[in-house]
Amino acid sequence: MVPSTATIERAYRVRLRLKPAQERVLLRLFGARRFVWNWAIRRKDEAWRADGTKLNAVALSREFTQLKASPETAWLAELPREPFNQTLRDFDKAWTNFFAGRAKRPRRKTFGTVMSARFTLDQRRELVDRYAGRVQLAGIGKVRFRVSEAMPGRLRSITVSRDAAGRWFGTFTADRVPAPDAGEATAAIGIDLGLKDVAVISDGVSSRKVAAPKHLAAHLRRLRRYQRGYCRQRDAAMVRQGLNPAKRIPKGTRIVVSNRMHRRKAQIGALHAKIGDQRRDHQHQLTSAAVDDAAVIAIEDLNVKAMARGMGRKAFRRGVGDAGLGEIRRQLAYKAKWHGRVIVTVDRFYPSSKTCSECGDIHTGLTLSDRHWTCAGCGTEHDRDINAAKNIRREGLRLLAEGTGPDGRTRRSRGTEAREEDTCAAGRTSPIGQPISLNRELAYRAATPRTTRQRRDGPALRVEG
Repeated sequence: MVPSTATIERAYRVRLRLKPAQERVLLRLFGARRFVWNWAIRRKDEAWRADGTKLNAVALSREFTQLKASPETAWLAELPREPFNQTLRDFDKAWTNFFAGRAKRPRRKTFGTVMSARFTLDQRRELVDRYAGRVQLAGIGKVRFRVSEAMPGRLRSITVSRDAAGRWFGTFTADRVPAPDAGEATAAIGIDLGLKDVAVISDGVSSRKVAAPKHLAAHLRRLRRYQRGYCRQRDAAMVRQGLNPAKRIPKGTRIVVSNRMHRRKAQIGALHAKIGDQRRDHQHQLTSAAVDDAAVIAIEDLNVKAMARGMGRKAFRRGVGDAGLGEIRRQLAYKAKWHGRVIVTVDRFYPSSKTCSECGDIHTGLTLSDRHWTCAGCGTEHDRDINAAKNIRREGLRLLAEGTGPDGRTRRSRGTEAREEDTCAAGRTSPIGQPISLNRELAYRAATPRTTRQRRDGPALRVEG
């Protein structure tokens, strides 16, 4: 349990109530941020090709000051400077991540893709009225927001954004926030994520399934109807401008958007916003309940991006995005940190579905279509997902007891030593006070040189928390 004096960092998302004049300034600012980002990419490439100079955020900031003084781009000086400073810092960080191998090369931003701006809050003045719901933004004025919860801590910045439905939001970042008092929890659970049941949770004795709500699938028919209507209106607009709808719109050509097209786009955006709200609400309820009930949470390290791109039919890939498996994992990680819980990540190659949770035998012929199977070794009938959740929990406790490293691979990632007998280690207990079931692997590790174990096992599993 986290002490009451501990602090965390978190964010507060509020709904903004902007005046029409403030909306117009912010929309201009969004477009200007896109212009500055693309200008920075062009200047960085030109300087590198000219004499090998590497322009960082400081050098680009000096050139940006000269850019605002130019008659052609004097309109930049009419907008607040701070969001542009944040844009250049983000640009510099994007290149740092690229050279470190953590991200792709920064690219130009297209029209309509930048719909946010970040403002830092001066700590020398009180710019936020947390009770009346007002925040002072440079160049924008006082902006009202809906107070939905208390916002303790020191507010550092606010990111103003606009979603597809035209709603305005502000996200405050805060530090020195008192850690929540989560209470005592002694359970250890394993979570198996999927598409039919978004989560199957097992505590070793009982199991429960959380059905996937499939919010996108529930609204897909209406969404397709709206999109078909918009495409017909767009094709008619292209014909009126003398263009061929069967071909791509020529670069630099702007299609005249009619009032009907505006209304249809608003309907599409509102539907997407509704789907996103429902999905986030379900994910927060699921992850909060899991963190409140358990002290140790074992979860599988799924490659969600690869699942969404390369596996199965289009409906399967769409279902991966609709389930939001990566977001569930992210929420579990930061909520566990807030409440002092432990997250154990089991390697994605661990055969959790194929391994019998009773005897440890592996059913090698198991396919994705087999939802139930019978163990050939002990005759136990298994539900595929419940059995996987039990194995993930057991493997997570084993890893936690061994104190394995953060590299993310199990002893059974390559299919070796798949069948083991569990023995209870005398005197070894988990952080929740229960004995930990260990395998003969402990004896093997004690008798085998470290280099040999590394060649056989690869790196160890990642343990977070």
